[in-house]
Amino acid sequence: MTYQVLNKTSIIDYVERQPDIIKVLGPVSHTCVVEEIGDGNLNYVYKLTNPDRSDTSVILKQAVPYLRMAGEDWPLSRDRMTYEIRSLQTYNQLVPDFVPSCYHSDVAMSVIVMEFLNEHTVLRYEMIKGVIFPEAGRKIGRFLADTLFQTSAYGMESIKRRELMGDFVQNAELCKLTEEFIFTFPFMEHDSNYKNPRTNQFASEHIYTDSDYQLKVLHFKELFLTKSDALLHGDLHTGSIMANKDDLRIIDGEFAFFGPFGFDIGKIIANFLLNCTAHFFLTDDVTKRTEYQNWLLAEAMDIWVVFQEQFTARWDEQNESAMFEKNTLMSDPIEKFKAQTMGGIFQDAIGFCACSLARRTLGIAGVADIRDITDLDARSTLEIFNLNLSKLLMREQNKLQTIDQLDSLLRAYYSEFSFE
Repeated sequence: MTYQVLNKTSIIDYVERQPDIIKVLGPVSHTCVVEEIGDGNLNYVYKLTNPDRSDTSVILKQAVPYLRMAGEDWPLSRDRMTYEIRSLQTYNQLVPDFVPSCYHSDVAMSVIVMEFLNEHTVLRYEMIKGVIFPEAGRKIGRFLADTLFQTSAYGMESIKRRELMGDFVQNAELCKLTEEFIFTFPFMEHDSNYKNPRTNQFASEHIYTDSDYQLKVLHFKELFLTKSDALLHGDLHTGSIMANKDDLRIIDGEFAFFGPFGFDIGKIIANFLLNCTAHFFLTDDVTKRTEYQNWLLAEAMDIWVVFQEQFTARWDEQNESAMFEKNTLMSDPIEKFKAQTMGGIFQDAIGFCACSLARRTLGIAGVADIRDITDLDARSTLEIFNLNLSKLLMREQNKLQTIDQLDSLLRAYYSEFSFE
């Protein structure tokens, strides 16, 4: 089929020609209800409902040949949908309980149709409201451990792994977006950056002129550019997670690529910290605020704790992989190598977390947790607090050895906040 941008009318015509969608949604004809629900930066997302079949619904997502948040003046290849299709199919094989089911994919039309998570909500917006999701951090940590280990040289045979890498190596445009919008533009004066006078003044004086900090950012940009440890989600944040009290699913995998272990870990921890900062403004009641911030920090630490537990457990169970063959090395050097590897991932995650805190503060794509605060002065206070946290984590990144040390550092830092 020749590519065309779908709308509410043409979507129904498209769906009627797809047997695998009809199998789930049922005969749709023109009674199907089409609702645009996406508010993302890249793509269009629609909810399709068949009212004649107990309100059965699916999600249809289509990539258009430009960056949606910037419009047609910012061209962007539709190939990103190819990588989202591949990532969702891969995750459906590796961790089916952590992602929506994939019902239909169409590379030519840049379309994917997937399960509608009707009992889930976007984690970011619920966290803004102060909703607690039991064991959210543990579930995220499990997802990261399972996907990163199973696509790494420690968990896969060499040829199969290189074949899988080949499916993602050409995700060049979205990797370039990451290079620019996470590791480049936020750390310099750039037209695409966010505008808030007091925040921008702080950045000019304390971010753009801090050579030690800038050198650390370059180090983590180099890791992003050069390491290919495992298949990453590539855009893991609280807006790409849907959850309820019992379940958690990861969505929006178009940025998927092979990169450094610590990248996804650091990014998602940063989003918990950003929300923690936001609640200094969002929650007036001190007792409720403290309770929720304590939960956020505990969950952020649990992401690493469970990741480390599950990743090393899988490693202990793995007999052969691209990295190791059974009985070829003594146990002592293997155990030392494992410890060194996990320590390196931990410190890398802290550095990527620091980059993400700054990027979400100064770059074009902020977080609603803070960007939606209309009081510019209060917003600036929170933003500067996050930038100072980024600088603190960068300074301490290679000194921190354990999650308890990171937890203590964060709790001490948050205890010093004041709007005064």
